[in-house]
Amino acid sequence: MMSDFLEEHSPFCILSVGSGEGYNDLSFIEMLSKAGGVKPNKPQFLERAIEPDKMKLEAFRVKVENLPENLKSRADIELEWCPMTYQEYVEQKKKDDVKFDVVHFFHSIYYVVNIETALEHCVENELRPRGVIFSITQDGNSPYVRYGKVFSSQGFVLSPGSYYSNTDVTDVAKKNGWKYVECSGETTTCDITAIFDPSSVAGNRLLDFLTQWVNIRQTASQESLQKILNFWENESFEDGHGRKVVKFQTKTVVIFKGI
Repeated sequence: MMSDFLEEHSPFCILSVGSGEGYNDLSFIEMLSKAGGVKPNKPQFLERAIEPDKMKLEAFRVKVENLPENLKSRADIELEWCPMTYQEYVEQKKKDDVKFDVVHFFHSIYYVVNIETALEHCVENELRPRGVIFSITQDGNSPYVRYGKVFSSQGFVLSPGSYYSNTDVTDVAKKNGWKYVECSGETTTCDITAIFDPSSVAGNRLLDFLTQWVNIRQTASQESLQKILNFWENESFEDGHGRKVVKFQTKTVVIFKGI
């Protein structure tokens, strides 16, 4: 049972890479604490949060200071804050440091320099003997990932890692002989109508996000810009209200150590 498992792994240690403002982290802990049921001794959690954006990390701190009562009553939570990138964390990591039951990349593995090196480091240096890695990314067939594949060879993609998918994660697992499972994630829709309006501030920001290129409308050539807009128009569909919409599908890959 989960309650017995949490007692055996006390504190239950979590390494959160790219924590942001902590929404996913606290939801994950709450899910585990609920699965543990009601016990005389509350389960203990230790989370180390890696997040280079200090403003987001401060927002996470505020959330922790104001935890909802139902979570406080279920679990004792200790947090360690690491205001740095994943690469900086790896460089200062001590060999005798704490080992973790879970390492998770919730939509954050895009920000590591090399996905293979990052995952291998986690398995070899961060996880306990039967620890797991959770990686949530876009599905390999997502329009976002297809954009990265189509335009990387043309020099339009400034940061190829921004388009990592579940396939990239499973390829590393297969290469290393790790056990893993894939789980379906959320399907979300995005209204991209505004990116075709050069006067739309919101549209220009969304186009920058989709291409991971700052001020792309001003800095890319007209020919390149048109190719990019054509790609997104072809990926979109009309939603019945005159809006151009694309669907994004996420996937979760769970990697098991020592199984």
